[in-house]
Amino acid sequence: YKRQERLQGEIEIAREVQNQLYPKSVPVSKTLKLTGGCRPARMVSGDYYDYLNLEGPRLALAIGDVAGKGISAALLMATVQSSMRAQLRAGNGGAVLSPAALVSRVNQQLHAYTSPEKFSTFYFAIYDDTTGELTYTNAGHVPPMLVRGGAVARLEVTGTIVGAFPAARYEESSLRLLPGDLLVCFTDGITEPENEYGEMFGEERLSELLLRHERAAGEEIIEVVMEAVRHWTGSPELQDDMTLLVARRT
Repeated sequence: YKRQERLQGEIEIAREVQNQLYPKSVPVSKTLKLTGGCRPARMVSGDYYDYLNLEGPRLALAIGDVAGKGISAALLMATVQSSMRAQLRAGNGGAVLSPAALVSRVNQQLHAYTSPEKFSTFYFAIYDDTTGELTYTNAGHVPPMLVRGGAVARLEVTGTIVGAFPAARYEESSLRLLPGDLLVCFTDGITEPENEYGEMFGEERLSELLLRHERAAGEEIIEVVMEAVRHWTGSPELQDDMTLLVARRT
């Protein structure tokens, strides 16, 4: 019983430490409103989201999903976060790294310092506040959804997971966000939970939900989606960590 109590205490500490890793404040931006939220399936989560201001009129946003659950996934999540932030601080001789270069370095670091079965999906983007240009690399992550004028488009995957292959090459894509656009990044804990008949919540249901709430505030969208998934599973226990990162172009 004592051992169980001690373990519970350690998990509680791990959860507090992890909560410190999520962004405390929303980046200052004239044209982009960001909101993020995570509900862990257990006390700690292997999901990750982040956003921060960069030099000049740019800001970075990221979301990731580490293989596995619980403490080991949470530790790797912390490694992904610290690696990304370190690369952003170090930059590229003073200039901010391109998304492809940054993800490539994060991949090499994870591969070098973690065991082969530890890997993560990772989506990283840089947004330019003056032009509305979003440049991103998607390393095996669930493609984010872009809601524009009553239609939903999927952003493509441009590379493989991070941490598994040291020489993986990453591409990047870019698009211009228009006023009113809604970009929704999420982990598979949103789309893959199943109901009692083994049917997944799925991307179709998610996109219908986003279209219905296209004009809602970011916080409301996150709440509505998470509640819909919970209702779908019919269980108070989550099947997986649920994370959403919502960006609205104003």
